[in-house]
Amino acid sequence: MFGGSFKLRMYGFQFKQFAIEHAKCAMKVGTDSIMLGSWVNVANAKNILDIGTGSGLLAIMLAQNVQPDCKITGIDLDVSAIVQAVSNGAQSPWAEQLFFEQVALQIFQVNTPFDLIVSNPPYFPVNHASNAKNSDIKRIKARQISGLNHAELLERVATLLTEAGRFYCVLPDDAVAKFIVFAESVGLYCKEQLKVKANPEGKVIRHLLLFSKQKSQMLISHMCIYGEQKEKYSTEYRKLCREYYLNF
Repeated sequence: MFGGSFKLRMYGFQFKQFAIEHAKCAMKVGTDSIMLGSWVNVANAKNILDIGTGSGLLAIMLAQNVQPDCKITGIDLDVSAIVQAVSNGAQSPWAEQLFFEQVALQIFQVNTPFDLIVSNPPYFPVNHASNAKNSDIKRIKARQISGLNHAELLERVATLLTEAGRFYCVLPDDAVAKFIVFAESVGLYCKEQLKVKANPEGKVIRHLLLFSKQKSQMLISHMCIYGEQKEKYSTEYRKLCREYYLNF
């Protein structure tokens, strides 16, 4: 998780058009989800699913840009997170379009498939919390893949997505190669990949990924969060997130 130019509130953060409280959530507001939500193209989306919604941040970010007839559903296994997401959604300008449900993805059932699915999925190995401080264990557990591994995630996405639908996610560098290979095994193909560095001298730390059920040449682009002066955000990062950050 990285910092950001959102305004700190007593229990959360203020964005340009909405606020997110996250005191009840294991996963707090962070740069991964903000980059992903800013990068997603919601054009023509009518039915959106946010897997592992947490505080509802991604769902609410997307609600800012969709048409009024678009329905957005956020699901999470954590009861406390869903309570927080419901509250955040109700206080946003798009409350009537947002729906949150406490349910595991493995048993989540709908009658209508989704034309857009997003997720900031778990990616830590199960033993990652063994040497962590007590204050960090809840957050780490929320990031572990024991409750929802990547194979299960992709299998369910392939089932829940329309034939012309799009799936967006964000992953660390060391998880991407296997993720893309398994996605292909269930009929999902990586169309776009944004490789993110913290600064120009650093290594790639995150990948923003777009999948669909149609094969095509993968488009690869690059971005740094910070510019040459490490305390200042890059022009590309500011451009990506300017619809949300107060200071952008």
